[in-house]
Amino acid sequence: MEYILLLIIAVGLAFGVGCLGRTRKIGFGLAFVISLLNVVIGLIAVLCSKKIENVEPKEMEESL
Repeated sequence: MEYILLLIIAVGLAFGVGCLGRTRKIGFGLAFVISLLNVVIGLIAVLCSKKIENVEPKEMEESL
C-alpha cells in the first residue's frame, strides 16, 4: 500500500517538474520523462535549459 502512495507522489513531482519545463527548450515531455527516472536530475535539467522567448501565459492568449 505504501508503494502506491510513493508512486503517486513520484508521478506528481515529475508532473510538477514537467510543468516547469513547458516554458523551457526541454519541453514538458522530456522533463517529465527525466523526472520519472530521478526528480532531482529532472529539475536540474529543466533549470539548466534555456527559456523559450516570447512565451505568453495561456490566460492572455484566451482573452485575445
